Amino acid sequence: MPDKIRVMAAENNRDLCEVLQTLIEGEEDLEWVGAAYDGVEAVEKIVKLNPDVVLIDMIMPYLDGMGVLARLNEMNLDKRPRIIILTAFEEETMVRRAVRLGADYYLLKPFDKASLISRIRQLGRGNSAGDQVGWARKSKRMCSPEGGREDVEDQVARVLYRMGVPTYFKGYAYLRDSIAMVVKDIGLLNSVTKSLYPSIAQKHNTTPLIVEAAIRYTIQKTWRHGNPDYIFRVFGQAVNQRGGKPPTNSFFIARVAE
Repeated sequence: MPDKIRVMAAENNRDLCEVLQTLIEGEEDLEWVGAAYDGVEAVEKIVKLNPDVVLIDMIMPYLDGMGVLARLNEMNLDKRPRIIILTAFEEETMVRRAVRLGADYYLLKPFDKASLISRIRQLGRGNSAGDQVGWARKSKRMCSPEGGREDVEDQVARVLYRMGVPTYFKGYAYLRDSIAMVVKDIGLLNSVTKSLYPSIAQKHNTTPLIVEAAIRYTIQKTWRHGNPDYIFRVFGQAVNQRGGKPPTNSFFIARVAE
């Protein structure tokens, strides 16, 4: 039986690290060797733990994902690990830079678990994961050629990620799409339950009630465990005025859409 593929994560979201650990430990041919919660720790643990594959987030404290890749390039490692970038942002310039720095694959959050496991196996066994940049070029959500501006979905994803919204929750996708729709049509705020939720439900093949409940749960988790500084930056005094209670779905969507 071949050796297990040793997998490590560099991700500041501890909840997501737990999800990744559970996912990896459920596969007989994969071994979870540990996690780092900032970029500096990531470099240290890559050297210490000698993983075969590292899952790296682009945004981390002290040293971001690009910085980690750059540091690895400066080091004379006996064996450089294969790198899978996990990120909520789809920007072609970022993809190209990551690939130039040595990333092997680029996977968007929220990611499909089966796809992640497949890529880990491909890379861990020494195979190529294919054209890392090609899929980003074909995607609908990429930087606009006119001045490199992001589209609405990418801007929303950036704000939610900085707030600490768990990208692996189903409610994340519902929330992201709801905010993007409101940005494009502010009138939807007047008919959240009658128009907005049904539209999101239809897109994701679910029900309006499930959409509403999933968004509510995601907001509650973010309010309690997200990035308090960035949450205050977005919501201002509304944070204090609510006495620590999370805002309603409509208020959250409206404020982020602004």
